[in-house]
Amino acid sequence: RGVVDFFERMNVKVHNLGLQAWKPEPSWTPICDEFIKDALEMLLDSSSHPVLVCCTSGVLQTAPLVGCLRRVQRWSLTGILEEYRAFAGSRARLLHEQYIEFFDVDLVVLPEQVPSWLVNYDLIDEREEDARIMQLEKELQQLTEKDEMLVTAEEQVRMRRIRFALRCREAQFSTKLVKDKSACT
Repeated sequence: RGVVDFFERMNVKVHNLGLQAWKPEPSWTPICDEFIKDALEMLLDSSSHPVLVCCTSGVLQTAPLVGCLRRVQRWSLTGILEEYRAFAGSRARLLHEQYIEFFDVDLVVLPEQVPSWLVNYDLIDEREEDARIMQLEKELQQLTEKDEMLVTAEEQVRMRRIRFALRCREAQFSTKLVKDKSACT
């Protein structure tokens, strides 16, 4: 009840999309396409930001939704599934991974006001991205050179996040190489 009172005081809109959307008619999919489409369109409308996405378990509904969001952002499937598994941990579900892989991003209608973080990775200046990656690698090097006994929990989390970002970038780069090679043939 305290959270609801806080939302009311802060004039935060709550959209409860409900659990019935997660129980579609018997089929291979654990999630209703219409639910994911509606949730993504809500997330992508910057006029409704800031947005908090949550579910009762923190994993079983939120993680597939975020995975589909990453598909809209044109992440590589490798990067999406690695992020999903990193956050879902032992609660990761193969059925959710398959749903993320086969989700039809063309169902999602982009609103007029998309958020700035909805990046088209094909338009990023490669020099800026290379500089960012070099900075992350330098920070990781500094953290790994510290004595293990002196590394704080916060620094350990930062190291995991940097490694994850570097793996995602590597996966994007390898996907781009494959696309470039196929365009040449």
